[in-house]
Amino acid sequence: MQKTGLVAATDMKVFRIIFLSLVIVAAAIYLPLVSVAALLFVILLGVYIKHPSWIFIMFVISFSLSIDKIFKVQLAGLDSLSFYKLAILGFVVSLFLRYGIRKPLIYPALAITFLFVESYFLSDLPSRVSPLDPFKAFLGVVVPFLLLIPHFTHEVSRRIIHVLAWLPVLSLVGGYFLQLGGILSIMNLEISGVTRLQGANIAAHLAMLCFISICVCLIQIRQGQQAVLFYMLTLTHLIILVQTGTRGPLIALIPIILVYLFDQMRAFVKGRVIAVLPLILFVVAVTYMVIAQWDNYEMRSESKGLSGRDVAWSYFIEKANEYPIFGRGLGSTLVANDGSIFSGFVVPHNEYIRFYYDGGLVGAILLFLSLLLVFRVIYHRLNGIIKLYFLGMIAGFLTYSFFDNTLSTVHLIAPFCIYLNALYTTGEGRNAGKTAVKEADSQLQHTGEVSFPKEIRT
Repeated sequence: MQKTGLVAATDMKVFRIIFLSLVIVAAAIYLPLVSVAALLFVILLGVYIKHPSWIFIMFVISFSLSIDKIFKVQLAGLDSLSFYKLAILGFVVSLFLRYGIRKPLIYPALAITFLFVESYFLSDLPSRVSPLDPFKAFLGVVVPFLLLIPHFTHEVSRRIIHVLAWLPVLSLVGGYFLQLGGILSIMNLEISGVTRLQGANIAAHLAMLCFISICVCLIQIRQGQQAVLFYMLTLTHLIILVQTGTRGPLIALIPIILVYLFDQMRAFVKGRVIAVLPLILFVVAVTYMVIAQWDNYEMRSESKGLSGRDVAWSYFIEKANEYPIFGRGLGSTLVANDGSIFSGFVVPHNEYIRFYYDGGLVGAILLFLSLLLVFRVIYHRLNGIIKLYFLGMIAGFLTYSFFDNTLSTVHLIAPFCIYLNALYTTGEGRNAGKTAVKEADSQLQHTGEVSFPKEIRT
C-alpha cells in the first residue's frame, strides 16, 4: 500500500512538472512579452527576498529613465507613468513592512492625505473632474513622499547616496543605448532651433537630475568622501546641465554654490592654500560652459522668455482666488485651462500656485509647513558647515518650485525625498546620537533579532 502511494505521488509530481513545462513553452511561443515580464518578476522577487535593498537601488537608478517615453501604456485610465508609480508604491509598502518607518519624516505624506480627504468633503470639485481623478492625483503626489519614510540602515543609505550622485551620467548611458535601439534620440531639436541634451529623459527632467546630483556631490566633497571622484562628477553634471539648456536648475543651484565658494574662501583665508585650486577650476569651468551655451540661452529667451509662465501664473491665481479656502480639489488643475492660455499649461509650472488652486490656503499651507518641519528635523541631524550646504540646497529647491513642477515630477521629487531620508540616516549632528540607540533597537525588534543589553552595546 505504501509503495502504491509513493508511486502515485511520484506520478503526480511528474505530471505537474510536465504540465508546468507545457504552460511555459506555450507562453513563450504565444505570449513572449508576458513570459519575459513574468521571468523578470520572478528574478526580482528572488533578489528582493534575499537582498531587498538591491531592488530599491534599482528603483533609484530607474529615475534616470523616463519610463513613459520608453513604454506607452493606456489601461483603465492609467498611463505608463501611473503604473510606474503604483509599482513604486507596492515596493515601498513592502519596505515599510520589512524595515519599519521613520515617524519624524511622515508629515508631508499626512498633509497630502489631508488634501485627498479635503478634495471630496471640503473642496469644490469642477464638473469636469471625475470622482476617480482626485484619487489618481493623490497617488501621483503621495508616492514620492513615501520614499522619505523607509527606516534604512546607515550602510544602505550610503549606497543610495552614491547612486544618486551618478543619475545624470546613467541617464546619458541609458539614452545612448535607447538611441542605438531607435527608441529615442539623446538630443532634442526645438522649434526655436536650439539643440538640447536629454539623455533617456526629456531635457527638463535630465536637468532636474543634475540639480539633485550636484547637491549630493558638493555635500559629499565637504564631508571628505572621495573628493576627487565627486569633483569630477560635479563638473560632469554641470556640463550636462548647461547642455540641457534649462535655466531653472542653474538658478536653483546658486545658493549651494555660493555656500561652496564661501567655504573654499574661508579655508583659503585660514591658510589652506590648496583650497583655492578647486575654487579657480570650478569658476573657470562654469564661466566657460555658460559662455559656450550663451547663444542657445539667448535663442530660448527670445522665443519663449518665461515660456509663458507669467501669463499662466496670472490665470491660475485668478481662478484659485474664486475658491481660496479649500481650493478645487486634487487634480483639478489638470482641467483648469479652458483655452484662454497656451494649451501646454496643464499645470501652472509653479507649485505654490498649483497647490493653492488644488487645496486652497488651508491645503497649501499645511503641505509646505509639513515640508519645512521635515527640513528642520534633518537640519538638526547635520554637523557644522554641512548645515549651510543643506540650507543652500533647500533654498534652491524652494526657489526652483516657483518655476517648475518640483513636487509633482517624479524625476526630481523622488530622488530629493530619497536623499533627505539618507541625510537623516547618515547625519551626525547633536540629535543623531540621542536617537541612534533607539533606532538600532527598533530595527532589531522589527527584524525579530534579539536586542543586546545597553551595557554591551555601549
